[in-house]
Amino acid sequence: MNLFPSKTFATELTSDYSISMQNLKSNTDITDSLTSKHTKKAFRGQVNENGFKVISSEIGRGAVCVFIGNFKEKTGEIEVRIHKAFKVMFSILLSYPFIGFGLIAYNQGIAKGLNLLPILLIGLLVIRFVFIELSFRFISNTGINKLTNILTIKELNKK
Repeated sequence: MNLFPSKTFATELTSDYSISMQNLKSNTDITDSLTSKHTKKAFRGQVNENGFKVISSEIGRGAVCVFIGNFKEKTGEIEVRIHKAFKVMFSILLSYPFIGFGLIAYNQGIAKGLNLLPILLIGLLVIRFVFIELSFRFISNTGINKLTNILTIKELNKK
């Protein structure tokens, strides 16, 4: 099990690779930094002959997922993972139960800290499997749907 979720898809394009990439370029605000910014385009990032590395242009939640695609002719692979900046923020969020245990053990003794340890572990699991997992699923599905429409993907299979 990974600390942060990711998805990999095997894809097949309906149209020619060059047409799909041109369509993605026209719908992408080309930039070197993968940061959110208000734009009328669907994505922000880098698109080249070998593939792409883009984020959704939605302010706030669009940068959570990075979409990395590599294609050869009509077939390719799209990987969806959490952006590095959000990994840092989620890591800080995941450290809260450990900090809570340390503070309780320091202030009220190790016995009281051990009594509250199951509650803190449940909090850790809720953060990881409810908060992070659900946000990743919703945001990645939205981005994959946009990519499917823009790239005219005929077949999308999860690996």
